[in-house]
Amino acid sequence: MTNHMQDCSGQGGAGVLERPRFFPRQLVTPDDLTLGQNYLREKMRRLIRYLHGWGVVCGAEASFPDPLVPWKVVIQPGYVLGPFGDEIVLDRAICFDLRDRCYTAVTGDPCSEGVPAPCGGQTAAPKTGFRWIAVRYKEFPSRPVRVQPAGCGCDENSCEYSRWRDGYEICVLDRCPDSHTTPPKIEGPRPAPMPDCPACPSEPWVVLARVNVDGRGAVTEIDNCACRRVVVSMAGWWVPCNDPVLTPPASNTVAPADTPPPETPH
Repeated sequence: MTNHMQDCSGQGGAGVLERPRFFPRQLVTPDDLTLGQNYLREKMRRLIRYLHGWGVVCGAEASFPDPLVPWKVVIQPGYVLGPFGDEIVLDRAICFDLRDRCYTAVTGDPCSEGVPAPCGGQTAAPKTGFRWIAVRYKEFPSRPVRVQPAGCGCDENSCEYSRWRDGYEICVLDRCPDSHTTPPKIEGPRPAPMPDCPACPSEPWVVLARVNVDGRGAVTEIDNCACRRVVVSMAGWWVPCNDPVLTPPASNTVAPADTPPPETPH
């Protein structure tokens, strides 16, 4: 049994993590501040990988557009955990064109609401038959700002991006990845051997659906379960309270009510 924790090279693995230690009169650099962010991000990724696993948590189903359009399917909003422990939030429905091969978007970007997949990408029609629609995590730099010049330089100021924004990329795959084909057997509460730590994923993809496309580009079949990993979530489970109703204790005497103070004569 190989039960060691594996290093995924900064992708939610178990490698050595460092966090900054601040002290008085320290010169704090951008690397120090970034290190603190990376420390928390990698710990969260590792927690997701080893405790929750990865796959589709909810939603993210593929469906037919209305009206039907060749080469296009609609990806519904959903929440996905990536193989390296990243959150993937599909916050709106996306009209995905299989001919574009890939589509990237930023989560929560108001400028892209209601905008279908952009034109361009692959110009020739993709192969017909079964194809798999998958998503992976992707981050994008945003909010460029002017950088103050160093020293007394008079050159024009350059720009640097001041933010990273979470996003995703939806693409068409030619096959179902091996990581999606053999689900584990669910063991009962009986004693079981010590589980192995999960191996590092070899691909960043989470498959959403398998589609079948004919020679005219018509999508004839959408199967959301043929190659989909579903993460077991307790978010939708709850139970009612079953405690008894409280009543006053049984007693032969009742405590007298508080006697109001006597009135003071004027």
